[in-house]
Amino acid sequence: MPKEFPIDGSRDALWMATAVSAPDTVSLSHELSRDVVIIGGGLTGLNAALHLARNGTSVAVLEAATLGFGASGRSGGQVNLGLNLGPAALIEKFGKATGERLIDLIISTPDQVFSWIAENQLRCDPVQNGWVQGAADKHQLKAQQAMSAEYRAHGCELTLLDADAISERTGAYGFTGGLYCASAGSLHPLSYTRELARAALTRGAEIYTNSKVSGLEQSASQQWRVYTGKGSISCRHVLVCTNGYTDSLVSGLKQKLVPVRSVLAATEPLSDTLRQQVLPKQVTFVDKRRLILYFRYDRDGRLCVGDHGPMRDHFRADDFNAVKKRAVAVFPQLENVKWDYHWGGRVAMTKDTLPFLYQIAPGLTAGMGYNGRGVGMGTMMGKALAQTVIDPEKCDFPQSKPNRFLMHKFHSAGVSMTVKWLALRDHLDSL
Repeated sequence: MPKEFPIDGSRDALWMATAVSAPDTVSLSHELSRDVVIIGGGLTGLNAALHLARNGTSVAVLEAATLGFGASGRSGGQVNLGLNLGPAALIEKFGKATGERLIDLIISTPDQVFSWIAENQLRCDPVQNGWVQGAADKHQLKAQQAMSAEYRAHGCELTLLDADAISERTGAYGFTGGLYCASAGSLHPLSYTRELARAALTRGAEIYTNSKVSGLEQSASQQWRVYTGKGSISCRHVLVCTNGYTDSLVSGLKQKLVPVRSVLAATEPLSDTLRQQVLPKQVTFVDKRRLILYFRYDRDGRLCVGDHGPMRDHFRADDFNAVKKRAVAVFPQLENVKWDYHWGGRVAMTKDTLPFLYQIAPGLTAGMGYNGRGVGMGTMMGKALAQTVIDPEKCDFPQSKPNRFLMHKFHSAGVSMTVKWLALRDHLDSL
């Protein structure tokens, strides 16, 4: 593959080649009135739409591109437990009652995702074989031990693994130890997205693709009107679910997020011999350094690997050299395999490393900012956003006002410098 070859993060994704077909949709070309308008047709917006439609609420989804164009069709598809803050930090931030409700939600996330898939008969290759997080050194292992103790206090067992146990579960050597979470797993993210759309449409939701929202205004009666290039919808509630592709539509919202890029590569289908050596238990696997590396299989036996990428939306072949080199360092058996797919996209990072459910104005609410945990938390956020409309008292995700990033317009340079600093610290730790 020549160095200058342009790689499209959506079109060239493995998931685009292997997903179920998308339901038929059209762009908005007329005026409507509905109870709720959802801006963004990814995992968050479509989960919210399905919950609302099942409740009998009239809802329309407006997607600027095609279904799954963003992270919902590009991610690694891992369904994980947890956030970047542990239970103790969440209680300190939100208080005991709210923090414990959030912890319960986090612990239940993988099981809720897989139960939701089964309940709605979503064809998305769900696999719930567990997740392993590898510790590369004693400092990471000590942090994992503390995390395991915190979760155990809340009724969640994260199994501590020694070096031999992590090798048995993953086939990887050179790790001091790690954690195992039995409830986690993986799915086909683009199929999940398309199947959520199909289920929502069946329940009566409306989904309009290639319908970028160009304007948003509120009347004196607190009704909202949402405009696209060729149509508009009036409604009582607007849910903003644009995550890493958030623009300047809602004043100040873009500055609450920094989009970083993740790149992924997938091998050719591995032989049975290799599959017995590399992730033989079919778990998802995270190499828990400051710059994490993550692995999972797809249904055809391709090993999918993800890493951080450049601060731009179009990729070159050499952008994937580092992720493949790191994968071979963990699994030397991959030295001579062929890499069939290369793709990538945006991950939305927040100032406090947590997602936010943010009421911007009466009837205008945003939910986003998953910091790399979008499949599980996007599913739960979609449910929480629907609850803010149906029955706010039953919403377990706390509402908060997210902090903005200072000097946001220079975020690309800031992220690039941070990545280099973290890579240096990882290297120094390995010496």
